[in-house]
Amino acid sequence: MWFLDRAALIRSFELMRRYADHPMDLADASLVAAAEALRTTSVFTMDRRDFASYRARIGRSWRRFEALSG
Repeated sequence: MWFLDRAALIRSFELMRRYADHPMDLADASLVAAAEALRTTSVFTMDRRDFASYRARIGRSWRRFEALSG
């Protein structure tokens, strides 16, 4: 289970600054923060285009997302 706690919120704002040239909203940033915390790159989103450009920092590497949609 994962919660948007203080550390995750701070990470979300860091991600929003990192992707300032490709505006990332808080919803997307919190999904990326959750993926990093849970050490996964599979996310369910309708916004495949944005997630194609986002990367999750897992360990020392940046990994591409596998965007799942309905």
